[in-house]
Amino acid sequence: MLEIQFIKQNRTIKAVEGETVREAAIRNKLSIYPHVFKALNCRGRGLCHACAIKIVSGNAEPKNEIESEQLAKKLKKDPELRLACQVKVLDNMTIETHV
Repeated sequence: MLEIQFIKQNRTIKAVEGETVREAAIRNKLSIYPHVFKALNCRGRGLCHACAIKIVSGNAEPKNEIESEQLAKKLKKDPELRLACQVKVLDNMTIETHV
């Protein structure tokens, strides 16, 4: 099992290789969504950008087309942003949420 450390939540969870950061967080009862988006989000389909994260350390696949489209405006300010529902866990990671 791999580990994901969430900086703002001051919590480290276990993750299965290949699952998304969102799936791992939900399985470990950790909310990655800010405010009202805890209830109002796209449920992992990549249609919103409520689960935007920044990978501080660890390896991940390059951004996919869904991330590039949904984060287009935000990526101009911060090219490091990703969507937790699209990032597969391939390595131990440190993540910043609510960015």
